[in-house]
Amino acid sequence: MNVEKGDDMTTKKKKIWLVLDSRGFGGIESHVEQLAVGLSNARTDVTVVFLNQYGDHPVHKRLLYSGLNCRQLDGRLVSLWQAIRKDMPDVIHTHGYKAGILARPIAKMMGITCASTFHSGEAKEGKIKMYDWVDRHTAFLANQVYAVSTPVLESLPCAAKLANNFVNIDDSVASTGDQIAFVGRLSKEKAPERFVNLAKRFPHLEFHIYGDGPMRKSLEKNAPENLTFHGAQSDMRRIWNHIGLLVIPSRAEGLPMSSLEAMARGIPVAAFNVGALDQLIEHNHNGWLLKQGDMNGLVDAVLDWHNSDIVKRAELRMRAINTIKKDYSAEAVVPQLLKAYATAAK
Repeated sequence: MNVEKGDDMTTKKKKIWLVLDSRGFGGIESHVEQLAVGLSNARTDVTVVFLNQYGDHPVHKRLLYSGLNCRQLDGRLVSLWQAIRKDMPDVIHTHGYKAGILARPIAKMMGITCASTFHSGEAKEGKIKMYDWVDRHTAFLANQVYAVSTPVLESLPCAAKLANNFVNIDDSVASTGDQIAFVGRLSKEKAPERFVNLAKRFPHLEFHIYGDGPMRKSLEKNAPENLTFHGAQSDMRRIWNHIGLLVIPSRAEGLPMSSLEAMARGIPVAAFNVGALDQLIEHNHNGWLLKQGDMNGLVDAVLDWHNSDIVKRAELRMRAINTIKKDYSAEAVVPQLLKAYATAAK
């Protein structure tokens, strides 16, 4: 994360809100969960605020189980206003368009330090396109604006900084699995149909999809017998140990949390060069990074992984883990974020 130097906020316990609007589990939710744990471990008073209630939420349950503070509001702007006025957090950090649009102006009026992280750079459609435009063009109201990749950063119409996604590595156990897997939403920007086509090229190997989305039905109709659809997962922590290779065939990305969570567990990633993946993956060193849409290259990567001996696999696993420890762990990123909060508060 590129941040300016400032006073160390860890010397005083600060009240920090992480605000999002969420119906399920995805990259933003994973990021917020990791951030909440990281900030809590850094001895801050962190609360995850869900703007609305959409039934049982897996992240809400896990945070409460971990002893972290959570609040669920009723979706009304006045409720958010009243909650902020009553609690008066030192910092409000928004994630997602609805949280940014609603919380930034309130924080501005109340003199509360506000940060906003932008996670997505792909083109939007319908109403989401309008909300996304409003979100980006009101980002200037925040004291600090972050983007998780260079393409996302370049799409913002205001001053912003590049911020690494990160994971907490304390409970990351090295995987012993050998599944070839896709993890993510089954939507156009993630290009899951490419993974289906990849499975067709290897009828003797088993492929697995963890995720759900609008493309699932059409994908299942065209899927080969060696591809299993597991649906959306409320907790990937119990799944990672079964995976040996993560494939990211996306058309657009920021810095996907799935890549960090996989590599933290020693699972190498084969991906097309989109978003900030070129900062994470070094080709033939800790994974495979391929030209966008190069399916033949992706086939070669799967072959390389499948044919690797024990020594080469062990080296790939260790390099992947070391990459995360050095630049994409909570220990590396959270202290810099706290300094950035302090700088913004001046």
